[in-house]
Amino acid sequence: MKAKIILIVGASGVGKDSLLNASNEHFSNKINIIKRYITREADQNEDNVFLEKEEFENLREKNFFISSWQAHSHHYGISQDSIKEGIHVISISRSKIIDFERRYTDVSCIHVFLRRDELEKRLRLRKRENEEAIQKRLNIIKPKIKAKNLIPFNNAEVFTKSSKKFIALLTSIIKD
Repeated sequence: MKAKIILIVGASGVGKDSLLNASNEHFSNKINIIKRYITREADQNEDNVFLEKEEFENLREKNFFISSWQAHSHHYGISQDSIKEGIHVISISRSKIIDFERRYTDVSCIHVFLRRDELEKRLRLRKRENEEAIQKRLNIIKPKIKAKNLIPFNNAEVFTKSSKKFIALLTSIIKD
């Protein structure tokens, strides 16, 4: 079996990490939810590898990452050695979809989204940013997502319903 890549993209605060955590519990060892390397300590919903900025830069220079990007003053990366054969689910920047589509033939991309007012509520609830940072995030104009196999996912329902629908969506992609 070769690598099957399922990319998860969406604005900060739409619930990507919560959905991934629920999926990880459901699928157990059947899928590989890739850990990101980030120059920010993880919060309670994330399972990432924290690196100081200097460590991150050293690894990038050594071609450690298959893809890396910067967002909201932090650096993010996916290691080359994290992807082998099997099914991999990866939360990435929408601008980095192309990195995976160029390298792998079996790539799907799920765009997790919310209405602006719901996103604002969630950003406030997680208490990671101040008011200015929240407004800045809300006012970012995102370009249209470019992906060969783009699947929209509205994460506006209560979490128990939404996570079940997300798991069903992943199941359908995995079976393809």
